[in-house]
Amino acid sequence: MVTKEAFLARYRIYILGLVVLLFLLSVGCTQPALQDSDIPARSESTPSGSEIRESSEAIVTPSIVPTLFEPQIEMMVPYSKTSIWNTPIGPSPKYDPYSQAMIATLVLSNDGKIITAGDTHNYPVYFVDADTPRWDVSCTIYKCRVHTPEGGVRTDMVNDIPIPPDARPSADSDARMIIIDKDTYAEYDFWRAQRLETGWTAGGVSAYNIRWNGTPSPGISRGSGIPSYAGLLRPWEIRQGRIQHALAFGYTETAKKKCVFPASKTDGDSKLPFAIPEGARLQLDPFLTDTDFDQMGLDPTEKIIARALQEYGMILVDTSGSFKIYVEDLINNPFATEDWSDPGLNLTKESIYNIPYTAFRVLELPPGYWEPDEAAVYHGKCLAFPKVP
Repeated sequence: MVTKEAFLARYRIYILGLVVLLFLLSVGCTQPALQDSDIPARSESTPSGSEIRESSEAIVTPSIVPTLFEPQIEMMVPYSKTSIWNTPIGPSPKYDPYSQAMIATLVLSNDGKIITAGDTHNYPVYFVDADTPRWDVSCTIYKCRVHTPEGGVRTDMVNDIPIPPDARPSADSDARMIIIDKDTYAEYDFWRAQRLETGWTAGGVSAYNIRWNGTPSPGISRGSGIPSYAGLLRPWEIRQGRIQHALAFGYTETAKKKCVFPASKTDGDSKLPFAIPEGARLQLDPFLTDTDFDQMGLDPTEKIIARALQEYGMILVDTSGSFKIYVEDLINNPFATEDWSDPGLNLTKESIYNIPYTAFRVLELPPGYWEPDEAAVYHGKCLAFPKVP
């Protein structure tokens, strides 16, 4: 005969087993937490190659709503992961047959020594949000260019641009500045920006979005049509110990009327037969080792730049008065909390002078660049490689 105590013990065991079973079933039916690799790739809203429309109306650049798992925008590498800016060169680069002749022209710019930092012709960057004052900015020399996923428009004014009250452009004839909206990812590139008593004007304003591919066509912003934020060297990248994108550079002998992707236009004026075209990508000899860098006298900061030039290279974006890599302007930005000369950065104008220009190679240029090609493919006004099926 089963006692009352034994019955209650068996009952408790039965109830406990049932609870455990229900728990296990609920766990098995629960959707597992999404990992980064499980999240579908975000659709890259890439502007089409259609011609930009002209508009007499003031317009506002489109925005993209932020999503979860975003890095802090102030320390975010801009543009899509598949953009040429963010794609490593890879282990088997193809160099142009005339690479050596093109590289030889680098000596005509600052004796072939690459300038970094410096106090002119760089880009102050301002991050803004919904609380930043808004301004309607008119374009006084060239039409404003505002891109959308469908193409874009050219207009006399862009409405509602967020600009910090104390923002200042670079202290040179270009008077450039970049504004990044933390809420919408909008990128506003200013050229010859000017603060007036009544507001702001600019020689030109380009509006883009840092979630797109960084290769608009028709082009905007710089002489090559490439956005100003593309390839810009910023302090946090040195502090993290690695640059994960191609760098942007300029030099004096940019080819006249010839350019290649990712450029979509050119302001080149050199008639040299082997002038480098805007959009060309150069790579530092990938076989150079840490020992080689030590022999060049490179410090930790300079080695970080050198490795980026091996892994991602540098892309020619503009005609410049010298041979230089473009860096964030920390001198003219009143909100900057650091300087390139600070410990941990130690970047000066002459930091990578000891990297010889002869150690660079020009990656293969698209079909049709050296010889006429009826099947040539264009990106805006510049030659491009055919898309792989």
